[in-house]
Amino acid sequence: MLNKKNILWYSSISVSGWLFAAYLMFMHLDNDRDLINDKITVNAYNIVSQSLQDKKSDQEIIEQIQFWFKNGWTAQTGSVTTICNNDRKKFKQILSDSAIVTICRLHI
Repeated sequence: MLNKKNILWYSSISVSGWLFAAYLMFMHLDNDRDLINDKITVNAYNIVSQSLQDKKSDQEIIEQIQFWFKNGWTAQTGSVTTICNNDRKKFKQILSDSAIVTICRLHI
């Protein structure tokens, strides 16, 4: 027969195991989310950056992206939208912060 002390001890071990498992699961999900966002935006960034390789200034890039949206260039506009929705930091390699805000407002 188990006394109250043993029941309490076994219960606390059981609960702590479940809490630790939940912690590990949520940490794994968070890491997966970051990995998926990175993988989603890699291809989109490659499409956008190659399409803009001859543009040097922020203004030229903004005008080019406005042209894409106006004329319905879906590969480029879809890539811009994907980057804006998932990882705007990717744009920092080719644009300033204010230009990123402007570009991400275009797709709305």
